[in-house]
Amino acid sequence: MTKIRKPRPLVTTDQPNSVPAGRQSPQPDTVNWQAPADPEQTIAQIQSLFGNSADLQVHRFQVFPERISCALVYLRSFVDLKELNQTVLNPLLQQAAMPKDMADLARSLPHAGTKEGITIQDAAQALTSGEVVFLVSGFASALFIPLKKYEQRSVTEPENEKVVRGPRDGFIESLWTNVGILRQRIKDPRLRLEVFTLGTRTSVEVCLIHLEGIANRQIVEEVRARLQRINVDRLLAVSSIAEFIADSPWSPLPTYQASERPDRLTSALLDGRIGILLDGTPLALIVPTVFWDFLKSPDDYIENPYFSSFIRMIRLTSHLITLLVPGAYVALTTFHLEVLPQSLAVIIAGARTRTPFPTAVEMFLMELTIELLREAGLRMPGVFGQTMSIVGALVIGEAAVTAGLIEPIIVVLVALTTLASFVVPSYPAAISIRLLRFPLILFSASMGFFGLFLGAMFYLMYLVSLRSFGVPYFAPLAPLFLKDMGDMFIRLPWWQQFRRPTYYRPQDDSRAGPNQKPGPDKEP
Repeated sequence: MTKIRKPRPLVTTDQPNSVPAGRQSPQPDTVNWQAPADPEQTIAQIQSLFGNSADLQVHRFQVFPERISCALVYLRSFVDLKELNQTVLNPLLQQAAMPKDMADLARSLPHAGTKEGITIQDAAQALTSGEVVFLVSGFASALFIPLKKYEQRSVTEPENEKVVRGPRDGFIESLWTNVGILRQRIKDPRLRLEVFTLGTRTSVEVCLIHLEGIANRQIVEEVRARLQRINVDRLLAVSSIAEFIADSPWSPLPTYQASERPDRLTSALLDGRIGILLDGTPLALIVPTVFWDFLKSPDDYIENPYFSSFIRMIRLTSHLITLLVPGAYVALTTFHLEVLPQSLAVIIAGARTRTPFPTAVEMFLMELTIELLREAGLRMPGVFGQTMSIVGALVIGEAAVTAGLIEPIIVVLVALTTLASFVVPSYPAAISIRLLRFPLILFSASMGFFGLFLGAMFYLMYLVSLRSFGVPYFAPLAPLFLKDMGDMFIRLPWWQQFRRPTYYRPQDDSRAGPNQKPGPDKEP
């Protein structure tokens, strides 16, 4: 349960407070606000709260036939001044009669979403959200007028999740723009959105999204409860939220899916999963998730089922290459050289006599060098980063081989595992795989193939033990869901996928009607 803080009033009174002996006198903002309200007292409170910030603006003026003192308080960095003049100041200056109350005044302004507030906490929240606080002398409340305007980038294709023939739009840093993009794809009134304000300092909006009637209610309630338990001063990325709500917080493998693609989130919602959007970040968090989701791409559902199945098998093979090939080579050359053909064994043995380090050390050094080059390429600007990654790897690898520090075969294997790691469509999953190959190299260097198989078995056992909001992480293989095997290693045609994945426990598992195989009508 989250604690509800007592709101602070906009204006204080001059009445003294009775304070029990031995207690500190309460601050002025803990006293109830009493009418008639003076805008200057409220302005002083707000300026004190914001520390007279340079972008805090106060515009004082008089309106109505009675020449009532009013004030508009806003943050200049947020508010559209042209819109403020045209749609707020001009209608106010044309008022011919004094309104009865703030609600009556709000009806005369052409702004949907204008609301009334009575506390200093409400005013501070409104100002930091890009709203204008309108104060009128004699009224014991204020109007909050939504006039937020800030620069945002246009909707473009995500750089990290490119597709060949799929949609080209992606999420941006505006929460409600992302919601609008999602609404364009799911034109269903049962699409449910719940907004939470999290982060005591950042106060960002977090949106929980699911499809009513499809998503499992217990999972939705569990996600909602975990979000409401978050009590932190800042939330700057969806990965921060994931660390608070994940089932296995110490797991090197992600038990959530993060994506910049609206079509991926749409597909997940239609499967009965849940999405989380955070204002200020272009990523959507998708829960629950299983291991096989990281090997799927939106292209799989656009291309021919045969080609999609072939590409999935390549991704799975690339995953195994990245994970096992470095350790397998270390085990072969250290303990099991006799397993290799004689010609290949002679070549490897000859190369080993010219290098001063053990094979495991060479493999570690080359893998770490590739990781350094990859990270340097990401941090360097534009074309320089790509040049650094390609030329740096070639130059360093060739120089290391020429100097006799590294075996040529190790350079080839490291290049192969690096290419294989890029085949995995999910960036967080690819990072985890790259990290886990180092313990397997240590296992292989200490116990040979037995150590490699032992490490692989531990990896498999760990995958089976994981859960994502109660959903088995290795489903539909463990536990076995035969009905859902048609969208794991292979991708069956759409007319055969008429059931949603049962391991997500959707309320309605029917995706399409049966017996829709295309073909000519049979003659009677």
